[in-house]
Amino acid sequence: MISEGFAEREYTWHDDSKDWHKAKTITAGIDVGAASSQALVLTDGEIFAFSNLHMASYQLDSADKIFDAVLNGTGMTIQDIHYIVGTGRGETSSVARKTISDISCHVRGVNHTVGTNVGTVLITGGQDCAVVHCNEMGRAVEFVMNACRPATCRDNLCNGCGAAQGSALEIVAEALNISIEDIGPLSLNVDEEVLAKRLASPLDQRGLVDDEVLKEIAQECVKDGGAPPIGGALGVVCAYLAKTQATALLRNGWPKEDILAVYNAAMAHQAALLVKRLGLQPEFVITGGVAKNQGVVERLDRELGIKANIPTFDPQLTGALGAALLAAEHLKDSYKADKVGTTN
Repeated sequence: MISEGFAEREYTWHDDSKDWHKAKTITAGIDVGAASSQALVLTDGEIFAFSNLHMASYQLDSADKIFDAVLNGTGMTIQDIHYIVGTGRGETSSVARKTISDISCHVRGVNHTVGTNVGTVLITGGQDCAVVHCNEMGRAVEFVMNACRPATCRDNLCNGCGAAQGSALEIVAEALNISIEDIGPLSLNVDEEVLAKRLASPLDQRGLVDDEVLKEIAQECVKDGGAPPIGGALGVVCAYLAKTQATALLRNGWPKEDILAVYNAAMAHQAALLVKRLGLQPEFVITGGVAKNQGVVERLDRELGIKANIPTFDPQLTGALGAALLAAEHLKDSYKADKVGTTN
């Protein structure tokens, strides 16, 4: 159950060696994200099953589908589960008894997989990027998120709405006819010195991308006091513009590896800016789907000057794991309250 074993987009697993009928408590967590959804089941606090499906949060039945997937082949039904906690961007009320923020769920998942000595957690998802500070008890005490969502980027020209957006990378992979699993390795297969010189050259010497949409966006950003988002390379990562930008660079003679390197570097840079904005406190952990992308992670390590800890258990399941653990804690607290009420 290590992250290297689950690089593919969709997967489901359950432990055939465990008899869940003997479990005293069965809890589950469900995380409906912008680009994918995850579910995880615990029996007596141990991982029994999990599933990851490529489904966006706007699909109203995402929660039901991911839960059907995680229970498939186990013989377990939703009625057998004592408590379910939901999290993420999407609607989980059709399945979950309670909803808890994805920040709290990811931090709780990190506590379980890495420990409570974590100072900073970077959560990287399909559309959101968040940096969280934790105290010595492993609890979240403050956080910042990327400035705005892509759907409103025309109204919020912050030049930062694309920080660590996994959905943009998926669009780029599709545009370049490259599997999502290969983005990270291919982006590192470049001559970094040559790429750095190319990006450091004046905009008018980079072979400007001739694309009307990009020119319009650039003009808007400059008028608002920002920097152009593209001038032969990327200044921001935007899911709405990803395909246009990637194909435009390809038309202008950029190798696919260089395009991927620029995208990964841009994502790493904007995530690093967000980390620096809140402040970096070791130990530093990255969770979420983008944590599987070594092209982003290695560049982020370089920029921050610290090696990030990636949970050995699939980092994309951290939110669902944390939700299931919080569901177990809710059961335990409810049991204690019932005992006190009985005593009184």
